[in-house]
Amino acid sequence: MMRAAVILLVVGVMAGALAAAAPAVETNQAFLWNGVHWQQVTTDGKAGYIFGIGNLADYEVAASKGRKLACISGAFVDDLKARTVMQIIQEVDKYYQDNPGKLGTPVIEVVLGQLTKPSASEAQPGTTKK
Repeated sequence: MMRAAVILLVVGVMAGALAAAAPAVETNQAFLWNGVHWQQVTTDGKAGYIFGIGNLADYEVAASKGRKLACISGAFVDDLKARTVMQIIQEVDKYYQDNPGKLGTPVIEVVLGQLTKPSASEAQPGTTKK
């Protein structure tokens, strides 16, 4: 019971921090941040967003108690060990700059898409490096 209360408190604090950094919206409906929202917030707000999803991923990994996760959280936690939050922010910024027609794409989709994208140093199966 105490653990649940602590979790709710942490989630509430994270949500409040994100709400303070989020752009003003005309409705009270929940929404996923997309490229339009992303471009309207400061670097600190973007970092808060990435830290928030990182904290949620950390929690899911810890709550799994060593069981193999059938979700993206483990991959995201591992990815944060290899890249900095600033690198992730820069990659999301670049995605929206390079794809102005995709500003409606949710930020979380862009971030998670980076996890599944092979790195430039990896050769694709059936191809050779030149």
